[in-house]
Amino acid sequence: MSEPGEGAKKAPVPGLLHSKLCVPPLRPAALDRRAVVEQLDSVAAPGRLVLVVAGAGWGKSTLVASWVRQKPDPDRCVWFSVDPGDDDVTCFWAYLLAGLASVDAAAFATSTRLLTTLGTSVLDDVLPALINELSALDEPVTVVIDDYHFITTDDVHRSMSLLLGHLPETLRLVLISRTIPALPTVRLRGQGRLAEITIDQLRLSGREAAELLERETGTDWKGSHVARLHDTTEGWATGLHLAALSLRAHADHPDLVIGRLTGNDRRIGEYLMSEVLTRLPHDLRTLARRSSILQRFSPALCAAVTGQPDAAQLLTRMERDQLFLVPLDNQGDWYRFHHLFADVLRRDLDRAEADVVPDLHRRAATWFAAHDLPVEAVHHGLASRDTMLAADLVATHGPVVSHRGYVDTALGWFQALGEDVCRADPRLCVARAVVAVHACRITEMVRWADLAEDAIQRPGVTTATAHEVRVQVALTRWASASFAGDSTAARRHAEQLLTLAAVTPPPLGVNPPAVLGLSQYRAGDLRAAQHNLARAAALAVEHGDDLTAMLTLGVQAMIAARDGATFEAERLAVDAEARSHRHNLSEHFDAFYLHTARGWLSWQEGKYRHARGLFGRALELARRSPLRVETAEILTALAVTEQKLHHHRSARAHLGEARRMIEQCPDPGELFLDPRTVLLACTHPRPATPLPLSGRETEVLEAVAQGLTSGEIGARLHLSRRTIEAHLGSIYRKIGVTTRAAAIRYAFQHDLAGESGSDRNIGVSQD
Repeated sequence: MSEPGEGAKKAPVPGLLHSKLCVPPLRPAALDRRAVVEQLDSVAAPGRLVLVVAGAGWGKSTLVASWVRQKPDPDRCVWFSVDPGDDDVTCFWAYLLAGLASVDAAAFATSTRLLTTLGTSVLDDVLPALINELSALDEPVTVVIDDYHFITTDDVHRSMSLLLGHLPETLRLVLISRTIPALPTVRLRGQGRLAEITIDQLRLSGREAAELLERETGTDWKGSHVARLHDTTEGWATGLHLAALSLRAHADHPDLVIGRLTGNDRRIGEYLMSEVLTRLPHDLRTLARRSSILQRFSPALCAAVTGQPDAAQLLTRMERDQLFLVPLDNQGDWYRFHHLFADVLRRDLDRAEADVVPDLHRRAATWFAAHDLPVEAVHHGLASRDTMLAADLVATHGPVVSHRGYVDTALGWFQALGEDVCRADPRLCVARAVVAVHACRITEMVRWADLAEDAIQRPGVTTATAHEVRVQVALTRWASASFAGDSTAARRHAEQLLTLAAVTPPPLGVNPPAVLGLSQYRAGDLRAAQHNLARAAALAVEHGDDLTAMLTLGVQAMIAARDGATFEAERLAVDAEARSHRHNLSEHFDAFYLHTARGWLSWQEGKYRHARGLFGRALELARRSPLRVETAEILTALAVTEQKLHHHRSARAHLGEARRMIEQCPDPGELFLDPRTVLLACTHPRPATPLPLSGRETEVLEAVAQGLTSGEIGARLHLSRRTIEAHLGSIYRKIGVTTRAAAIRYAFQHDLAGESGSDRNIGVSQD
């Protein structure tokens, strides 16, 4: 169950996908650095991390791009150019997975679906699936992550560390960075799985320096001139390029230029860049500095932001004159500035036109919003210091991007706006409440719904806005009550929503019959529920809302299965499954209904092992949500099925967990299978609940008793090592031990050490 909102139509990545995932084109005049390329090729083996680390302008990206283009299988390379806006764990992996999918979409289908499925975790769900997918490849794949130094968040570093801790032999990973990344490089170096390319390898030789200067100036300079420049720049490629630009302007006075460059001035780059800027024509310089607010840009975007309609021609001139413009594709659609040049351009902008910066960001926000690029639109809206514009963009796009799985991204926007701004605007309050629904945070849902109702009482709020907010608040309150297991409150909020929707048509994506039908289902009014759910499904299909269609069809299948209408239940389940395959919905937690319905159909036919697998899959999905009643029902279904299969220990564990979960519900309503009334046969002379552990904890303890390490347990159960360690800590506390040896003794004393575990399913324990 989720907010029956806009049908979860997920964009593959919320940004400029094509420009971030392209190998940088090489300039026609690029040096042939064959020896260094061969050195990189010799160390970049599958199952190994290659770090290319040096400061700006040392030719890191150019070297790796040359290496990629010379490989026999360049199509099996993923290149991801990071920028500061990618410092978000969901966005980061969205780009990487999109790149991997471009190599082999089928091979990475599961991890791609999991990433933007609400309720999943990058560490606990996406990365384990990705590692398994990489390990199953027939041929190695190369992943290059450029400008990794822009990554600062712990979540991204932890996810990369998890990948490196289980680095598949089929993955060749190259990280390009200005600094040593916060990753477990020491351990990898000790394992012989780390190779490093540094300034020592990237530094241009005297011969290469002479070749570069001749190519860029058209002059064969004296050996003494080249030697002095090489010594001054220490083989720094960009420093030599800057020197070449200055020499072109002062070709008759090379000694003067070189004399001004002598010494050990660490600001040589900024000095020379400033000299380049002062010699640019006014229109070019204006275009360059105004475009510097953009991480990457197209000619059309440049024209819109700078106000210069001839932006395309000016960019062509800059590229022709080698003025630090980096093309991001071979078509001339997208560019960025060299990072050193971009820094100087931004300083030039602050010095010359600081007053226009907010307006530049406003124009950029408007352009990105018009081109359905909400992440970039909000970034520039926030940077514009136009609170009204930023608030409008966040209120509009926050719920949309969070529904696509980018919850952390949306939460960051609200944080950037600040608590006071959000509380004062009813649109932001209700948007924040909707994002809390997507994040499954019940307390925040209620809090922001309350604040939204307070905000619409303030002067200036239009009647239309107030009505729309009340609709969304009723929807949020229904969701929070449903999550918490309060069926009476959920029914009350559903009826309130229906009343509000009768006044004026509800906002796009709000489906009142779905809300009412789900509430009636939980209240036990199955005939009325079936009627409204059928209406809701038809409405959802009409509006292209596949999430609500999948949900309502799945619940109808459950009702039919309860009534023994086998043919009708299977037909509805097939329809629900068809919807689940659209927009990555098969991993959404609401898909548990269709698996549960099919589980009961198999159970009724006596196919208990098959039913157990279906209930196990349903439980895996339901655990991604805060749904208490529905999860307890599935646990109970598992328990009675495992009883049939004589898996008595796991049956008792699952039933005990279901009972504890139902006890937390204020008013669970009508249950198809109530754990409080289910009795299991006892086949051993031991208490009905022999262990104080959950089903998952029992599985972990069994694996410990079999001598598996935490990493091996994580691989078996498809969980991260960190999650396994957390389970072990909980197990130790519950059974009163402090060491692994004591836990193993406890497992043997309680008959938990004899399992092979070879046919376990996620979320299901066995006897």
